Amino acid sequence: MNFKRYQFLRATAIEKLKAIKEHEGNTTAGAEDSLMLAYIGDAVYSLFVRERMTEAGIMKVQVLHNLVTECICAKAQAKVLQAWDEAQVLTEAEQQVSKRARNSNVHVPKSATVQEYRASTAFEAVLGYLYRTGQTERLEILMAKAFQYTLDLM
Repeated sequence: MNFKRYQFLRATAIEKLKAIKEHEGNTTAGAEDSLMLAYIGDAVYSLFVRERMTEAGIMKVQVLHNLVTECICAKAQAKVLQAWDEAQVLTEAEQQVSKRARNSNVHVPKSATVQEYRASTAFEAVLGYLYRTGQTERLEILMAKAFQYTLDLM
């Protein structure tokens, strides 16, 4: 992306951020873009995992970083989503969000396969959906299950 395009997109984004106060509460999470839900879900799950790691009393930042990275990587999240699918853990609404996100057009990094990255995007979108719809109890349950499942695989 060239610099002028970046400046334009940045300025547009800032204007949108300033306008949020006028339209707060007018968005329904189910209608939000799957990638935006995944973006939120990624942050929510990352914070959840980081909190659990620090609660364990691990004092070395490098060890913390490596463990967190193992838990929140695309491969680990894809395995969790696969386990959820096999165990039929997700509700119908969550399954719809997952399918929409899995089919989104994403740029896949070299650290994961296309299938893993799409599955991890779906995993994160489900968490983002639960967060945005205020289903905090369900969100906590799924994140705890995901975290425990990932730890069991380590």
